[in-house]
Amino acid sequence: MYQLLWRGGLMIAWLLAQAPAFGQRIQEVHSENTDPGNIPATEPKNGPDLAKVKELILAGTNEFRSQEKRGKLKVNTQLAAAAQSFADYLARTAKFSHTADGKEPWDRTAAAGYQHCIILENIAYEYNSVGYSADELAQSMVRGWKESPGHRRNMLDPDVQEIGVGVARSAKTGRYYGVQDFGRPKSAGIAFKVSNQTDAAVAYTLDGKSFSASPRYTITHQRCRPPELRFQWSSEMSATDAARQTFHPRDGGNLIVRKTQEGVWTVSSE
Repeated sequence: MYQLLWRGGLMIAWLLAQAPAFGQRIQEVHSENTDPGNIPATEPKNGPDLAKVKELILAGTNEFRSQEKRGKLKVNTQLAAAAQSFADYLARTAKFSHTADGKEPWDRTAAAGYQHCIILENIAYEYNSVGYSADELAQSMVRGWKESPGHRRNMLDPDVQEIGVGVARSAKTGRYYGVQDFGRPKSAGIAFKVSNQTDAAVAYTLDGKSFSASPRYTITHQRCRPPELRFQWSSEMSATDAARQTFHPRDGGNLIVRKTQEGVWTVSSE
């Protein structure tokens, strides 16, 4: 999903400013290449400090998350290396696509050494012939991502924990390219068990997907996001309302299904 927005306060700036572009990536495969055309690529005088721009993008993203009651993201050096490398590639080739280099975002972060449970990516480019300060460029990119539903979801994803930011300028087109890579490390995955200690199969749904635990069997699940589990008792099991409740297993937890001598099905969490 990509969104084009105009920038510029004065009419002349409006006319001279090229439409910036934004893109976000989760799992879908979308690809776009853009023709930069004849854009003046003269290095602007007193151009923005790109290291400062990255700091401001991070600060703006965390401020947005704080406003929306989301946790603060920590900078991960591997995500940052992947994001900067891809921003450099986009600037060097004047391409604009999450797969511009023939790879997926999670391929690039893995190549940088990041072992992930979740990878999300936002990209953008900006151009204005009158130039930007570091603050203006960072605000423009952050604002564009916030105003696009897909990018906004990535920025506010409650389950990512880390971020890497890359920014680069194309000497060919004068465009500034920005990349945000969001991640939840593999080490933060959630592993739990469902132990059926009865003589009958037990059915349940986990995040909407159906499972069945055979009698006396234990199933181990691994998830990257906090799971939601609901048991599906058959009519002859006469499950109590307490046993019908939704469970949110924690990492290392074990949901144990038992049947009492009175024939009551119970679930305990250990």
